[in-house]
Amino acid sequence: MDALMVGSCALAGGATFLAAFVATGGERHAPRPMTLATDPFERLLARVVRAPPLARILERAGATSRRAECLRQMPVMLDVVTLGLSAGLSFDSSLELYCQRYDNDLSRAMGSAMLSWRLGTVGREEALEGVAHRLGVASLDRFAAVVSQALAFGSPLAATLEQQAQTIRDEQRAQMEEEIERVPVKMLIPLGTLIVPAMLMAILGPLFGASLTLG
Repeated sequence: MDALMVGSCALAGGATFLAAFVATGGERHAPRPMTLATDPFERLLARVVRAPPLARILERAGATSRRAECLRQMPVMLDVVTLGLSAGLSFDSSLELYCQRYDNDLSRAMGSAMLSWRLGTVGREEALEGVAHRLGVASLDRFAAVVSQALAFGSPLAATLEQQAQTIRDEQRAQMEEEIERVPVKMLIPLGTLIVPAMLMAILGPLFGASLTLG
């Protein structure tokens, strides 16, 4: 009799659990992530990033990076335009060829400038000078002046652009050599603060230990 009652209770409990499981659809609710501790930190981090001094620093770093990238792309642009001019294309067609083949800040800026002077909103020289001003690349100012003078007076442009591309490459090579020469000087700081003390401890440590043991 006792066994029968125990079995009946177990069966009733199982039926109740099964009914509750079916009623809830068998879903297991995962515990909600604790965001109370992280939300204040995220808000604080967002405020720090949006702070005017840090925002100016980040903006200045981004502008420097874009300027360096555009300066690296300039010889490629000049080469493509020079090849187009040598093949008999016009300046606009040669520049359009570069803008279609490459996707970077310089090509997008040049494509926008070319669209503006084709629509007649600004002149070619003004548009090129505007690109140089926005990107902050001095070589683009020289490029705008050379292109404007050559197209105005009918002088050959391909040889001038080829020479300008070589000049930019020489300047970049000189800057790279200067950076390489600064590397040994920069290495003196970690060498003097980290490596040399560790070497002294590794060499003199056992000697001091042996002298203390013998003493």
